[in-house]
Amino acid sequence: MNQTGNYSCQAFNNKTLRSQTSQPSAVTVLAPVSNIKVNSSTTDILESSRSSVRLSCSSSGSSLSFLWLNSSSDVTASDRVQLTDKGSTLTIVNVTRYDQGPFRCHVFNHFSNCTSDPVNLLIIFGPENINLTLSPSQEYYDEGSDIILKCSAVSRPAALFHWFLNGDFLSETGPELRLMNIQMSRNGNYSCQAFNNKTMKNQTSHTAAIAVVKSQVSNVLITPNTTYLSEFSSSVRLSCSSSGSSLSFLWLNDSSEVTASDRVQLTDGGSTLTIVNVTRYDQGPFRCHVFNNFSNYTSDPVKLYISFGPEKTHLKLSPLQEYFKEGSNIDLMCSAVSRPAALFHWFLNGDRLSDTGPELRLMNIQMSQSGNYSCQAFNNKTLRYETSQPAAVFVLTPVSNVVVTSNNTHLVEFSSSARLSCSSSGSSLSFLWLNSSSDVTASDRVQLTDGGSTLTIVNVTRYDQGPFRCSVLNGASSGISQPVNLFIQHGPDNVAITGPESVHVGDFTMLYCSTMSVPSSTFTWLYNGKPTSLHEAVYVIKSIKSLDSGTYTCSAINAATGLSQTVSHKLTVVDFSDCSLAAGRASVVTAGCLIIIVTVCGTIVYGIRRKRVNNNYEAHQKEKLSVKENRSDVYKISVTENNLSSFEA
Repeated sequence: MNQTGNYSCQAFNNKTLRSQTSQPSAVTVLAPVSNIKVNSSTTDILESSRSSVRLSCSSSGSSLSFLWLNSSSDVTASDRVQLTDKGSTLTIVNVTRYDQGPFRCHVFNHFSNCTSDPVNLLIIFGPENINLTLSPSQEYYDEGSDIILKCSAVSRPAALFHWFLNGDFLSETGPELRLMNIQMSRNGNYSCQAFNNKTMKNQTSHTAAIAVVKSQVSNVLITPNTTYLSEFSSSVRLSCSSSGSSLSFLWLNDSSEVTASDRVQLTDGGSTLTIVNVTRYDQGPFRCHVFNNFSNYTSDPVKLYISFGPEKTHLKLSPLQEYFKEGSNIDLMCSAVSRPAALFHWFLNGDRLSDTGPELRLMNIQMSQSGNYSCQAFNNKTLRYETSQPAAVFVLTPVSNVVVTSNNTHLVEFSSSARLSCSSSGSSLSFLWLNSSSDVTASDRVQLTDGGSTLTIVNVTRYDQGPFRCSVLNGASSGISQPVNLFIQHGPDNVAITGPESVHVGDFTMLYCSTMSVPSSTFTWLYNGKPTSLHEAVYVIKSIKSLDSGTYTCSAINAATGLSQTVSHKLTVVDFSDCSLAAGRASVVTAGCLIIIVTVCGTIVYGIRRKRVNNNYEAHQKEKLSVKENRSDVYKISVTENNLSSFEA
């Protein structure tokens, strides 16, 4: 190294005696890097804001450069890191646990380099982040189980551990506490404490609860303070007892869970169930289900006897009808919702009867037993009673002897009135009048009075003849009278003459005078305005003559009504000699005359047959009459009251 310097050369000419010197060339001789050592001002450093450390790097060699490494990372200057003495000194202020190294010093020059051995700093900190774990981890432990508690903490140097149970110091130390064959006496809250004998600090873990229970729940029993209660006024308390520990209780009403409400209270950790103002739905059966983490058991059922009612008291009649015939049998049945079963009393029109029990039998009932029946249900436990709705029983005498009487059966149409009275045995009677098969209802001509038993018809018409019947009924029976017919005198109406308008000399000729009339009218015939001696409905000319042509008038008179009606008929008689015409027309005229004869005769026969309603009646009786004035024979046809209908339109 002593040959280090700036070398130059000089050229000299011994002839010219001149010389020249070159530029100098520097020659540096360096010693190789070796013997690198790192020295620390201290190796045990307390992590704090006041702690610092200085590392010094020394090395053999010349023209040295220094580089510091923390593990494999370059160390550079910062607010906490200072590099001095050309980098050979590293100073760290406010040291932290992350400044522990390992630190190395790398020294180099232009020809060699070398790195020191690592230097570790012991940074003292903690304890912190203490943690307590249980193995196995569970909420409950069966008595006799083995449990391991482990405690850990971040600390340098390693922390010392102490153990506590419910805050009391235990003799055990170390990071692990083994509880072997644990008993219920060791239930409680466990914790551990970590201590650093360098920092003189400690930290306590959270507590870990260890609940030791017996494995089997048994002997579950429900004890009620009473089992006989009244609805809405009584309360009951059920107590559930059981062997075992760390017990939980669940109450069941039948299969439904019982929960607290304004009437239901669960106390003593759920082991006592209190029900205030019990209802019928609180009868149970109640069960107490007891459980812990290892077993469960359900008690035998307990039922409560809750008295309630009576309510919904109902009265039923059999048979169910509005009216009953005297002598009938009736059953009245009373029911009510009640516990215990209700006692029943019976009332008629509000008066108490001697009969008791849910059924009242009325045998061979009489009208005196009619009225409103009711029953009253009574509960001898709740001391409450309720009365049913009344049931009306109407006992009626059956309908019999229905008779209709009339004040007059012979009446004149439009001027007479008829009064029919209906009488009958029985009670609570209703009356219905029938004209043939039709109901009779009140109108301006028809009056129904006396509760319907009297029927008055004002200004009767022919259609009011009946037959009339009176139907009488009550709720129990009915009856109907024999028919009554009214004889309504009317007419004559619609007087008409039926017969030919034209006949031939010698024809048998019949004119029939018809009318609607009751009783039968008497007839008077006029020929060309002159009276004849004929007073019957049929005017017969056995062999008509030319002089019989003219106007025939029929006058019908009803002696009962005092009314009459007249009608006229014009008849033409054709002489056969009028039919003698030319030969070419003889056959035509003859045929024409024949047609006229047939037509006239057919009309007369049709008129007679048309008036016959019933062929069983003898329509008329013939008598040959002697007609004066040299005219044709006239036959009398008598009309009797029996065959009157045969001639009525």
